[in-house]
Amino acid sequence: MTQVLLAVDFEFDLILFELLSDVDDVTIVARPADEVELLALSRTGSADVVIVGQYFPGLDAEVVAAINASGTAVLGFGGDSETMGRLGIVHSVESAADAETIARALDDVRDSTVVPPRPASPPGTKRGHGRIITVWGTGSSPGRTLTAVNLGDHAARQGHRSVVVDADTVAAMVGTTLGLTEESSHLASLCRLEAEKSPPADASALPHAAIREDFFAITGLTRPDRWPEIRASVLGSVLARLATMFDLVVVDVSDRVDPDDDFADPFYDRHCATRAALDAADTVLVLAAGDPIGLQRLVKLLGTPRAESMRDRMRIGITKVRAGAVGHPAESRIREVLSRFVRMDPDFVLSDDRATADSAMLAGHTLHEENPRSVLSQELSALAADLLPARKRSRRTGIGRKAKAT
Repeated sequence: MTQVLLAVDFEFDLILFELLSDVDDVTIVARPADEVELLALSRTGSADVVIVGQYFPGLDAEVVAAINASGTAVLGFGGDSETMGRLGIVHSVESAADAETIARALDDVRDSTVVPPRPASPPGTKRGHGRIITVWGTGSSPGRTLTAVNLGDHAARQGHRSVVVDADTVAAMVGTTLGLTEESSHLASLCRLEAEKSPPADASALPHAAIREDFFAITGLTRPDRWPEIRASVLGSVLARLATMFDLVVVDVSDRVDPDDDFADPFYDRHCATRAALDAADTVLVLAAGDPIGLQRLVKLLGTPRAESMRDRMRIGITKVRAGAVGHPAESRIREVLSRFVRMDPDFVLSDDRATADSAMLAGHTLHEENPRSVLSQELSALAADLLPARKRSRRTGIGRKAKAT
């Protein structure tokens, strides 16, 4: 007897139910309404096979992987093999299949060992696309959003078409920093389009705010309680797609990375967006404030398994550096501390230019717009040049900001 979960598109649900009702040795144990119910049923072990349709609510590659991990086999229904393959579904039948064909496919998928499809390209970062830089760091407000926004701004001024993505699911502040009055979340819209298999074909169709002709922003969640809309696998796909449209994708994330509850389902975790952005990054900027508390938190963070796993992609930055917090000379003192406790040097240090930062925030400007001679702005410009290949300086100077409707 084959126990089946039926998780297909609405138009096929009744058709399949009637077809399978006439098949001997097949029992439909449930017809879940969405991916939450589907995963819950899969993990109980109540079914041998899940029949899924590509437009089933919430279905994506992460959901399919979670079903496979539970020991339940997956059979795709309808859709072409390429689309099913992208979802991680190896076996599928056409929507016009009869009861006998479906029954035979159920037996095959139940009795076979599921082998993931061969990847289209070798493992590793795809070359020839834009660079993804994720700005992470410790708590105590080291200036992640300020750094992310101004890194994107300076990269654009150096000739790189740039976009800043606000993936902070705790406190999204990119829009506020840039003086935007968005009433909708660009990132939530992008994730929804990606999950619905109808992503924008090019940059002109993206929901975004145009800061300049070569500098764009994708605003984050309008309310923190909307975090379930930003799923890890979907966000990873969104960032990969953006990297095909822009030279630089700067991702601003929360400092929180681990689940709030150790016993919670990691599939539905508020901080999965941070982990997805870190996994997708070519470079991870780890920031810490240049004061005793910030440095202590950095030492602890660098000792975690996650930081160790990212060491080859990680760049350490100390922000808000001032002699009053750590002694004189400030940079030397900071380097001594890190050398002693973690045997590492910071890759860059950023001065504490609070006057310019406060003025820029109040006006909704970037640091360069507010004060091109700011020491902090010049340091961020040097950082952008260090992280990215040299390009001809952009001659575009327009600063008009236009929001594209979602």
